[in-house]
Amino acid sequence: MKDYDLEQELAAAMLDRSRQEPPRSYDVDGLIGSVRQRRRRLQAGAAAAVAIVALGAGFLSRADHDRVSLPVQAPTAPSAVLPPSPPPVEPPSPSPTASASASAPASASKPASPADPARTTNTLFLAALRYQNPATRSEVDPVEVAALFADESTYQRIWGADSRGVTCGASVDGVLAAGEVLLYQGVERLDRAPSPTFDGATGKVTDLTCETVAGGSKGGDPTVSGFYGGLVAATKSGDSTAVARLGKLFVTAQLRSEQGPTAGTCSFTTPPFWLADNPSSGTLTHGWTVNLGGRQGFPIEIDETAKIAGSCGG
Repeated sequence: MKDYDLEQELAAAMLDRSRQEPPRSYDVDGLIGSVRQRRRRLQAGAAAAVAIVALGAGFLSRADHDRVSLPVQAPTAPSAVLPPSPPPVEPPSPSPTASASASAPASASKPASPADPARTTNTLFLAALRYQNPATRSEVDPVEVAALFADESTYQRIWGADSRGVTCGASVDGVLAAGEVLLYQGVERLDRAPSPTFDGATGKVTDLTCETVAGGSKGGDPTVSGFYGGLVAATKSGDSTAVARLGKLFVTAQLRSEQGPTAGTCSFTTPPFWLADNPSSGTLTHGWTVNLGGRQGFPIEIDETAKIAGSCGG
């Protein structure tokens, strides 16, 4: 049989069945009436259930009430006059000393935490750099500097009248503090290194000695001393081409493209001095916190190629 003949047979069979079994018809009015009647039965059943529950709750409440309110017959006894009861005895009041010790906070007995010697070192040498530079000398408060020392005599002996006692008798352009303090004039490291001594309880300076070391070289971190020491030296000599030249030597091309001519300096193009401290190490990079004469220091990151790859949070 061909497909065409099969289609004709199926069409004929479907036509015969549709004629033999017509679709059912619905009485709309009867259907609506039956739905309403069933809804009334459901509402009546729900109301009956609520009445039963309410009746049971009332029965229980009445039973509880009857049980609680039953009178209790007290035993009869002859009346008698009882003597007045003595006044209550009050406990003795605590002494003022005991009360004060009980109410004192627990933290009052804890000693004050000592100052951080590293923070004292950074503050001391930053103050010395500012004081040695005529442009920033007025920013140094002698009272705040004296507070870094254990007593007045130690302050006068080490700081003196010109702060050069802090830098071993020399006027310096830069300080790199990483475990030991290194002094620089320009990019050259001096042959003297100060070593402060601190009080263990307060973190204040009690003494400072100077040692002779091998100087005459960049020393320490060549990138930090080379870049920032070079900027200070260029500022003193008036070399306007030094910024671009030093940038190519010590700053990555990407950072120079992001920050422009102030890359690595946080907008300080002519720094009067530099202080680098707080070194941190990583797998491929390490960094410092640098101050070029402003109130705030900024972080720098040095990558595996010994170039500054990040500064000022960028």
